[in-house]
Amino acid sequence: MKRMKSRSALFWVMFAFTLCFSKTVFAHPPREVRLDLRPGGELVVYAAHTVDDPQKHYIYRIVVYANNNILLTREYKSQNGTDGLTDTFAIGEQPTGTNLKAEAFCVIMGSAAGSATVP
Repeated sequence: MKRMKSRSALFWVMFAFTLCFSKTVFAHPPREVRLDLRPGGELVVYAAHTVDDPQKHYIYRIVVYANNNILLTREYKSQNGTDGLTDTFAIGEQPTGTNLKAEAFCVIMGSAAGSATVP
């Protein structure tokens, strides 16, 4: 009987522990980051990050780099859709061969990055 109570107590402790950390258990980083360089020095960044509630689980920051130097940082309070975040950055004309990179950070955990070279 004592052993059964001990197992029951252990079950409830583990259950409570799981509930406390379930936000992290179900969290995931962005899947993919794509860059599209447009004429006039515009960079469109699309970060794939499928979520149920883009007000609570979202990409909170995108950092844009040019040749590994931070060019721009933008922060967000939600995603603009349940499938990810798309934003446009004015980066100016960049020299041919410049390596552009964008890194997207999830508010709960993880990040993903994508890159492109200026033609």
